[in-house]
Order: sequence, then C-alpha cells, then structure tokens
Amino acid sequence: MMRSIPVYWITTLLLGIVFTTQAQQHTPFSRKTLGLEGVWKFKLDPFETGVNSNGVQLLPSLAETITLPGSTDQAGKGYKTEGMTSLRLTRAFEYKGIAWYEKEIEVPEQWSDKEVELFLERAHWQTDVWVNDRPAGKRESLSVPHRYIVTSLLKPGKKNKIRIRVNNDKIYDIEYAHAISAETQTNWNGIIGKIELRASDKVHIADVQAYPDASKGMVKLQVRIRNTTRKAVEGRLGFSGTVEHTAKPQQVPEGGIRFSGADSLITVTAEVPLGAPVQLWDEFNPALYRLQLTLNASGNAQQYNDGTEVTFGVRDLATQGTRFLFNGKPAFIRGTVNSSEFPLTGYPPADKEEWIRIFTICKNYGLNAMRFHTWCPPEAAFEAADELGFYLQVENPDWRFTIGKDSAVNGFLRREGEAILNAYGNHPSFIMFCEGNELVGPAVKEFLTAQVTHWKQLDPRRLYTGSAAYPLIDANDYHVLYGARPHRWKEGLKSRFNVKALDTRYDYSDYVVRNKVPMITHEIGQWCVYPNFKEIPKYTGVLKPYNYELFRELLRERNMLDQAEDFMMASGKFQVIQKKEEVESYLRTPGLGGYHMLQLNDFPGQGTAPVGVVDIFWDPKPYTTAEAFRRFQNTRVPLLRTDGFTWTNAQTFTAMAQFANFDSAALKDVTGEWSLCYQDGTVYASGSFAPADIPVGSPFTLGEIAIPLDKIETAAQLKLTVGIRGMGYNNDWNLWVYPQKQPQVDPGKVLIADSWNERVATVLEKGGSVLLLADTAKVNTDAAPGFSGISWNTVWSGMPPNLLGILCDPKHPALQFFPTAFHSDWQWWDLVAHSRPMVLEHFPFGFKPLVQMIPDWNNPRKVSLLFEARVGKGKLLVSAIDLKNQLDQRPVARQLLYSLKKYISSDAFAPTEELAPALLQQLFKK
Repeated sequence: MMRSIPVYWITTLLLGIVFTTQAQQHTPFSRKTLGLEGVWKFKLDPFETGVNSNGVQLLPSLAETITLPGSTDQAGKGYKTEGMTSLRLTRAFEYKGIAWYEKEIEVPEQWSDKEVELFLERAHWQTDVWVNDRPAGKRESLSVPHRYIVTSLLKPGKKNKIRIRVNNDKIYDIEYAHAISAETQTNWNGIIGKIELRASDKVHIADVQAYPDASKGMVKLQVRIRNTTRKAVEGRLGFSGTVEHTAKPQQVPEGGIRFSGADSLITVTAEVPLGAPVQLWDEFNPALYRLQLTLNASGNAQQYNDGTEVTFGVRDLATQGTRFLFNGKPAFIRGTVNSSEFPLTGYPPADKEEWIRIFTICKNYGLNAMRFHTWCPPEAAFEAADELGFYLQVENPDWRFTIGKDSAVNGFLRREGEAILNAYGNHPSFIMFCEGNELVGPAVKEFLTAQVTHWKQLDPRRLYTGSAAYPLIDANDYHVLYGARPHRWKEGLKSRFNVKALDTRYDYSDYVVRNKVPMITHEIGQWCVYPNFKEIPKYTGVLKPYNYELFRELLRERNMLDQAEDFMMASGKFQVIQKKEEVESYLRTPGLGGYHMLQLNDFPGQGTAPVGVVDIFWDPKPYTTAEAFRRFQNTRVPLLRTDGFTWTNAQTFTAMAQFANFDSAALKDVTGEWSLCYQDGTVYASGSFAPADIPVGSPFTLGEIAIPLDKIETAAQLKLTVGIRGMGYNNDWNLWVYPQKQPQVDPGKVLIADSWNERVATVLEKGGSVLLLADTAKVNTDAAPGFSGISWNTVWSGMPPNLLGILCDPKHPALQFFPTAFHSDWQWWDLVAHSRPMVLEHFPFGFKPLVQMIPDWNNPRKVSLLFEARVGKGKLLVSAIDLKNQLDQRPVARQLLYSLKKYISSDAFAPTEELAPALLQQLFKK
C-alpha cells in the first residue's frame, strides 16, 4: 500500500540512476565494531549524588562490578526482597533510580579518521553518557536503541573511559505500561542486547528506509548519508540483493545511483527495480528482499567507503469494509497478546533464536499474529517474525487514565512512536501500530487522532489504530474493539456461558455492523486453569514464583495438595473447551477481522492469571497439544451452527456445517463430510455434502445435517466430526443423547429427602440409606453456581465466577449411567446452573466429594455437587444439584437422577468415609 512519501530531510538528490544485471566489484565495507560486553565498574546512586545541579560529575571511582548486557536484578544489586505476594512474580532484588556503569577500553589507533558511535541496543530507560569525563548527551527511550556520536570525545590508540548513567526512575508517568510494569517485564535497570562502538568513514550511510511497490515492481529507497566533513562530496550508491525465505530464491538486479552534496546529511531517493517476478511477503510465503547497499565517495582529497543491508518484504496491506485485505486476499488475525513475560531475565530476549522459538510455538498452535501490549520488542523479534511470516502489532508504552493532564508525557510518546517507526519500519512483519491499551482521559480522543494522523503521514507502510479496547476514533484504519466476547470484565455470572446453555447459532455480527473498518476483538479467551506447581523449579532467574508457592501452601493447609494435579488437568481440559467455542464464534462471524487472545502463555501478574495453554516459558501444558489446538484455531477450520449439544432420542439433531478458509487460496471442488460416532469409534451415522469451491473468507456453508437419534437407546456421549475429504481439515464436537423416557427405578427402602431433618438422622442412625436431593433454597452456602471457569482471576475482578468446573471419577458407579469425562463439558451446564454448591470446609481433611467443584487457587475450599458418606450405621448420598424441578424439560438432570437412583439401590453403594450428623446439619439453613 504505497502513498505519497513525505520528505523531512535536509536535501534530496535524485540523479541519473543506472542498473545492470552484471556483477560489479564493490569496495569492501569499512565499518568496524568494538564490543563492550563484559565486566563493567558499577555503583548505585539512589540519592542522585553523582551529578550536581550544573551537570558536573562528582561521583568517585566505582567500587563494584557488574556484567553487561544485563540488569541490576541479574547482578543481585539493589534491595533484596523480603516479602511475598500472591499478586505477581517477585523480584529477588529491586532497584529504582540511578545506576552508574563504567568501562575502560582501548580504541584502535586506526579509528582516528573515523566517525564513532556508541550503540546501546536497549537501556531502561534514560541514559546519560560521558566519554573521558566529557558529556556525550542524554537519551530516553523504552523501545529503540540509545545512540551517541562520540567521535570528538575519544582518544584512538589509547585507553578511553566510558561512563553511562542509567535512570529507571519514573521519568514519565506511564508505570502501568508493560514496558516497565511490575506485573510482567518489571522496571529493570541496565543495558541489554548489543553494546558496542561502531566506526564508519566520515561519509557513510546513516539510515535506509524501504518503500516497496508491487504494482511498479520496485522499491523506493530513502537513504540518508551522513557527511561529517561538511564539505562537498560526490559518490555512488550501489545496490544488489537476493530474495530469501521463499521456495523460489532469486537475484535482485544490480544497479547504482550517483549523489553529491555538502550538507551534513544528504538524502538520496532511489527507485530500485526488484526483478521479475515480484514475490509478495505474507504468512504463507515470507519472501524477504535483502538489499546490500555500498557507498563509494570522494571529497577533500579523501576516499570514503561504506556498506549496509536493508531487509524488507513486498506486501499490500489494505482494508475493504470490515475485512483486512493482505496482498488482495481476505485475511484474519489470530493473535495472542504478549505483555513481556520473561521471568528468567525480567526483560525480553535480544537474540533472534529465542524469538523464532516463541513465534514457531505460536504458529504451531494456529496463531498468525502477536500483539505487544504497551511495549515494543527488540530488533530480534522483528527479524524472527519476518523470516517466519508472523504478523506483529506493536504499541507505544501507553496505558494511561489521565491523557490530557500531562503534556510532557504526550511529548515523550509522540517522540517514542516516531522512533519506533524509524527503527523498525522496514520489517514486513510490523503490520500494525497502536498507541496503547484502554486509554482514558479528558483529551484522549484528540491525542489519539493527532497520533494516528501523524503516523499515517510519516510512514504509510502499515495499518494504524489509536487504542486497544477504547476509545474508538475516526482516524483508525482498524479497531481493536472491546466487548465482543462471552465474558466481559466484571460481568460475573451474567456472562453468556453462565446465563444459558451453549448454542452455536450466535456470532458477533451485531458488533461488526456497527463499524466501518475491520474489527479485532480485544483480549479474548481469558479462561484460567489451576496453577501447575510442577512449574515452580523452572523459575531459576530473577523473578521468583512466590505466588505459586503461596497457592501451593494454601492447598497444603487445606489438606488438598494431593489433588493439585487433578485440579490442573480437569480445569485445563475445561479451559480448552471454553477457548475452542470462543475462537469458533469469531471464525463464524461474517466480516470480522480477527481476535487477540489473552493469551497463549500464562500471565504472571495482576493477581496472577494462568490463562495459557502453554506456560510462561512457552512449554506445553499437559492437558492439550498444539496439534489438538490447531483443529479449531488455524487457517482452515470446519465450523458448526446448532441449537445445543444435549439432545434426547426423541429428537432429530440438526445443524449447519460451515467452513472458515483464511489460507492462501480457495479450495476447488472439495467435498465436505461428517460423521457421528460413539466413544469407541463405532459410527452411528455419516454423510457428505455436495462438492463445492470454498473461497477465501468465512463463513462458507457446506450444508445441513439432520440425524434422527431414535436408535440411541441408552444415554451416550458421541462425537460429531466435520471435515474436508482427503485434506486433513477436521473439527469435532461432543454431543450427549439421553432417553426421553427412563425406566422406573425402585430405590427400595431408600429415603429420598430434600434437606437434613430428624427423620433423615433417624433413618441413618438405624442403618438405613438416604438419597438427599437438596432443595437448593435450603442450602447454606456462599459458593456461587457458576458454570464457566474463572476469567482472568478473582482477586483482580473481585467477583465470580470463582470456580474452575467439576472434577469427578467417570468410572465411579454413581455415574455409571451418566456419560461424562472427569472434567466439565457443555452437558454439565444445566446441572451446575441449577445447583447450590456445598462448601465442605468443616469436613475431615481427607474427605473427597464424588463430584467436586475445582476451587479458586486463592481460596482452595472443598466445594461439592455430589458426595456420599457413612453416617452412624447408615449410608447417605447428597446432591447439591436440583434434581426435582422441571425434569420434563431437563434431560441431563433426569439422566443424572436415574444414575444416582440405580447406584443407591445397588450393592455398589458402599461409602467408606464417616461423617458426624452435626457436620451435615451445617450444610443447611436453620
């Protein structure tokens, strides 16, 4: 998407340009680097005594040492943490303020005629530099390298002292942004990535910005040449290159352009042919153009040589109504949020290999994008995403609620946005830029409109939006829109998964039609899993999992630690079920632009939010696999529209099969097919749809499914699979079918009661059996009957849902006639919604319910839907589920009641745990 390119530089020379396909001899690059990594002298300066009000350096010799690249946390500098918190990971050492770093290095004598730059890839977050006790300036940025020209301060051929003052105090009031937030990255002090001196000839290439145009088959280069001689020079820029990371590597025709000038900064604009064919970059074919630029110049009787490389991709980013069009085809963003969670270091990796690992994991789980929540990653992340064909939304470090009250912060963020676009703008993976998250303030819309408008004029190579979630502004190319999700913030038990049984007829079309630009749904899939305490030993770095250890000790105190793994596995299975439905609901929404999942990996702060299906280290959790996850989160996914997932054998199951195709091309003359199978694989029914061409987009209707269920005589769980014949695109859904009419069960002498009373106590005392189907209005409990899992966490939201689904043993004879897994699935909705879960904290420590609700890890209580016990000489089975009312309309409840009656009237009913009557009385209101 090419637009007019503004010129901001001193002078532009577009002179005669000559291209040739013949190889040319280029003068070798004259750039040299001197690495400064290693041991540095060091001292903390919390009282800012190192510089007086006139800027004079007063600090004496630095007595300590530290290793760079690194942070004060890694070196054990600062204040050792003494307390613990369950809200987030804990820094072992904390420091906020000024720290001094000093190193002596020998600068080569050959550098006497060079221009030398000090390059600090990422510092946190304000630096001042002195070279040989003379000031070199100040820089402040959380997102781009700090660069200093130190030519005049160095003494080539001698030892030189470099002193850096790093300040990570609250330079500007943006402390909620994940660039510095204590919840994730932490506000570390230090310098990471490349730390080096870079020497170039006095005339050299300072910057290259590439603006490719597929329609013209060329790339427009804006090359800034620094001329520190400030005298007339003339020379030639040469261009050559290759196309890489593609199945069809090719050469870029060589060429060159003459330039001349006497200004300190000369800008050359060149249109460089790319050769044929022009290869486009996207997630399917990440073709990268790597151009080598060489400079040969002369002036003032001197020769100057330089060279550099620029990497870019040729792509067309556009929108059409509410759809994204990437390279002319509909595209769908399947993204995860990244909030800079790196607990071993406390800061993001600066090596490409680690980012390749992370992005590859994301792609394996079916994602094609990552949103960097209020921070910008280092160069290595862009390089990795370029090579893998992975889309990035980068953000300014802005998460404020006071926009309009602090002009200094606005100024910093305006400069920061410009710096991000200049530093990383050539990367094709950098497809979207956003100011920040959930921004609020008296002048927020005016500020965002000014930012987005400015970015569009400055750099046309990507799409822009103002704020993730809110507010929306007219200048947006697309919206990251809050609200289109089944559980909104603080919605409690009024959220979709809690107020009605699941149907998949719904989508979010009502949100789409209200917008004129593409919509990416904000931070979806926040379903939690019980913490996996086996991860604790992996925290070997600067951030300690005291939150997880506190949760573990809470569970140990309640004598439930032996259930930790069961809690994790059952809640994890349920988490995936909920995420699956949420993802599919977006894929089946016509005109939707995509979603940002919060998130694929765990979030360690804000109350602790274990929302990931991989852990914080990006290792898979044991309850699902990337292959299983890709069945519903991928470029091509079968979808299902149906009224529900629980049926009776008097009904005909009906559904509409659909398909989402956001791959690189349409599917031609393919046949959709379906099958309904029992759990042992036996096929109950199967069929196919008419052959069809499936275009790129969603949803495409494959056809209708109608299956009479009258041949299913006993309660059964079945699996409906929809796919494309011979192509491996399959998706499946569990269905439950129950008899419309149950056989009569004679429980014999079993007493059926609805609360604890004298008659119940007497029957049990005399050795009788009691089935206590609790009147939920009489249950004494404060446990909310929420079906869904916990969204984000209850500490941060302060309200339910505060349970994580059920845990049971499907092989227990009480459930013999009630098909279920050991975890929650959609058939449990009616049972949980019509229950009053009983809190059994006063029961003996070792007591375990037959059907247990998995508790909040912050409050690990023993919560029961169904339990049994010996009371006196008798036997008791207690249900906290309403199994009495409207059973003619509740086949799931009817089936569970049947199974319980069969159990209690059989010899298998033989509870072993003993309970005193007084304990049971406490479960009911007086």
